[in-house]
Amino acid sequence: MILGFDIISLSLILLCAVLALFIRDLMGSVIVFGAYSFLMCVVWACNGAIDVAFTEATVGAGVGTVFLVSTIYSTTRIDTFKKNRLLKQLFMFAVVCVVGVLLLKTVTDLPQWGDAGSPANTHLSAYYIENSIDQTHVPNVVTSVLADYRGFDTMFETCVVFVAFIGIFSLLRIRKSKTKNAATTSPTTELTLPPHQEVDSLIIKTASHLMVPFMQLFALYVVAHGHYSPGGGFQGGVILGASLILLAVSYNFKKALSILSEKKIILLVSLGVLIYAGIGVICFFLGGNFLDYSVLHKILPATDTIMARSHAMLGVEIGVALTVMVSMYGIYLSLSSNGRFDKGL
Repeated sequence: MILGFDIISLSLILLCAVLALFIRDLMGSVIVFGAYSFLMCVVWACNGAIDVAFTEATVGAGVGTVFLVSTIYSTTRIDTFKKNRLLKQLFMFAVVCVVGVLLLKTVTDLPQWGDAGSPANTHLSAYYIENSIDQTHVPNVVTSVLADYRGFDTMFETCVVFVAFIGIFSLLRIRKSKTKNAATTSPTTELTLPPHQEVDSLIIKTASHLMVPFMQLFALYVVAHGHYSPGGGFQGGVILGASLILLAVSYNFKKALSILSEKKIILLVSLGVLIYAGIGVICFFLGGNFLDYSVLHKILPATDTIMARSHAMLGVEIGVALTVMVSMYGIYLSLSSNGRFDKGL
């Protein structure tokens, strides 16, 4: 039964991948990519990787789809590029084949599938599973690994999200000239957005107004309860960002920016990284290693070294959630308005 389900899932995933390549309507491709991400979410969930499935659902099938729709809105829906298309496609196909051969060659050096004697199973996995609850008081081993044992990796992954937002913001942001003679930007540097028609729908506004508090409450639960159940700062941050995006879509940019302005976006996205790195610096000044949370018991009241690690993980998860939330929100505003922060989807 399980094997049959895996075959069906793999077939549907391959079908979505092939369809995305041949659909000329880019909006249709986005829909197919959303289905692809959802199927991958199901596959991860069936394999017991609930945290990965949660991430795939929130990012791949969630805000990722919104980002693609925003990009199409600011550019074009139909793929019209035809010149030298066959030659370029053959070149890209050759590059993919070369990279695929190199990847397949490296697979031969990897342990066999399900090999109990592989280094990961004989050293790392066993240590984390056996000692996580005793050393961190965190039942969710995934959280203890990502936020404690491999805290460096998670910190730099947070920095990657931060850099992605800064990169998109820097490339797309268009500021209007303060002089009266140059009230608009140069046409060579600005893409023309399609005609914008603001939809004043009471139903959409009321529905989103009712949904947003529950989305944010669930997101806070995901962040705070990531120690005990699937989730954490990244997933919770994406859901928080999605709630702000929903407000921007259902109302308008003015409403969205009144809640979280452009200046606040820049400050908060930096603050999240600062919280994460700052906890590591505090550990360093208390005599421990960078991100060695156990030394925080010296300044945290009524805690020992073990509980200090648990509390510190919540702190870094909050930093991750803050950076991810603001980054998702800022990326959407940049893409949908073509960097003008005035109007969009």
